[in-house]
Formats: sequence, structure tokens, C-alpha cells
Amino acid sequence: MAMSEATVILRGVEVELSSDIGHQFVVDCTRAAEGLFGDKELAEIYEISPADWQNIVKNAALGRAIRAERDRRVLNGTAVREAASRHFIKAPTILDRIMSDEQANMRHRVDAIKEMRAIATPEKQNSAAQGDRFVIKIDLTAGGGGVETYNKSIAITPDDDLPEQPELTAPERPKLTLLKGFEDD
Repeated sequence: MAMSEATVILRGVEVELSSDIGHQFVVDCTRAAEGLFGDKELAEIYEISPADWQNIVKNAALGRAIRAERDRRVLNGTAVREAASRHFIKAPTILDRIMSDEQANMRHRVDAIKEMRAIATPEKQNSAAQGDRFVIKIDLTAGGGGVETYNKSIAITPDDDLPEQPELTAPERPKLTLLKGFEDD
């Protein structure tokens, strides 16, 4: 059976690169090229035989798809976020060493404790989900007006009850009185 250039053999089955599985393989190949995991792990995940691996390495359509995926991941920031996540996994270990080091500066130890607490309680990071609101009050009473208030939820949710915005009412203007001698004829 002749294999098309736009296909690869995964788990012993010919798969189109344009299929969902083929696209996921392209993404995983790109992630492997970025150093997020190795070729050996990629071959294990997709059960690629050594002979099929040799065909994959020579597949020009796959190479083009990987380059396009790499460009897409770089431009939308996915590559950087995933690389940072891989490195961030080391942070608790490093912070623990700083916290536990009796010889470390106390300020550094306290900062490490605070950072570890922030990592350990991620719900604090998303305070908008806890019902925080953004309130703006504009006081126009000095000019005879009222107070205008805007009270909105920071987190946008489908069930967010938006309060009605107040109407700004202008005070009644005083009648002008003319000075004596300047009356209209």
C-alpha cells in the first residue's frame, strides 16, 4: 500500500494529517521540537515503530505542518506559556530551599513563604470570581448635580445581574434677575 505524503502511520494505522488525530500529532511533534518532551516519549505515546519513525522523519508534508504549527504557537504565545509552565514546576522546590535555609536572609525567607502561600492557594489569584466589583462614583454636587454611580462586576458571567445605571438629573436653573437700570425696554 502506497502511503500519501499527507499521512503518517500512528499505532499501525495510516492517519491523515488533516484529521483530528493527525492535527494532535502535529501539535505534539511541535511540542517535542520545542523541547517540552522527547522524541522517545512521542514515539511511545503514538506507538510508532522504528521503521515508521524513519518514514515520519522524511515526511515533507509533516515538516511543513510542524513549521506552520510552530509559527502559530509562537505568534499566539502558546509556546512561551507551555515552556514557562514546564519551568515553573521547579518553583516550589526552590522556594522550599530558601524557606528552610537557616543561613538565608530573613527577608528572603519571608518572601519565599509568601510566594509559596500564593502558589498553594490559587483561588486567591482569581479574586474576580469571588464577586469583586468595580465601582465608580462621580460627585457632581458642587455644581448643583447629584452623585452618579456605576457598579459593575469585574468577572463577566452569563448570570451577572447588571444594576440599572442611574440617570443624571440636572438641577433646575435659577431665574436670572436683571440689575436695576438694565431692564429690557
